[in-house]
Amino acid sequence: MNNEQMTETFEITNIDDWNSLLKNAESGNSNAMNEVAFWYENGLTINDIEIIKIHPQLAFEWTKKSYDKGNLDGIVKYADYLSDGEYLYCEKNIEFAMHLYEKAMNEGSITATHSLGIEYRNKQNFEKAFELYQKANASSNFFPELSIGLSYYYGIGTPKNKIKALEIFKKIEIGNNSEYEVDEANYLIGKIYLEGEIVEQSIDKARQYLELADKDGDHRSAQELLIIIGRKQMINQNTSR
Repeated sequence: MNNEQMTETFEITNIDDWNSLLKNAESGNSNAMNEVAFWYENGLTINDIEIIKIHPQLAFEWTKKSYDKGNLDGIVKYADYLSDGEYLYCEKNIEFAMHLYEKAMNEGSITATHSLGIEYRNKQNFEKAFELYQKANASSNFFPELSIGLSYYYGIGTPKNKIKALEIFKKIEIGNNSEYEVDEANYLIGKIYLEGEIVEQSIDKARQYLELADKDGDHRSAQELLIIIGRKQMINQNTSR
């Protein structure tokens, strides 16, 4: 769930809490409907006891009920289903998804604004996509976005500006962004220091960021550059001989 609305929260610590939440949802509380949908999508186990079993179709059905009630979070999530089109019980409909994202955006949803940008990106309208990314990121509720940094880095939808890209990459961090975004940002920072185009070339700084990007040993692009400049551990071993 996004954090754009003042919504009620329902803490689930046992089966009685879950039944109480269901009762709230069944009585027409659209915020409760969103939470029921969330738990059916993700499930919940407490102390090895399964309180809520994952049930994707019920998650969709409760999202649809919230949408039908006009709940902003419900509208955005229902649009996500229409955009994905991954389920038999929800046919893909990009145009209607975009309509709903725009409706939610006009009602103040930052998440919908960003999602609408992604849809325009998929339609290869990069200028409009970048405009919407920026609109979403103008809010203090939205964290530094990798896609904006990449747009500046490659000049997609906006004039190329690697200095702005670097500023954005350096703001991306765990806690605010996904691990994937953090790894990609570190890789690109390392690449920028290796290129020495907009900053003074620094093999040491490049190595530092590339190793951060490959901390789990699964970033192929970072690994390829580290083959060229060497890893810190390897260099330390050679210099200590």
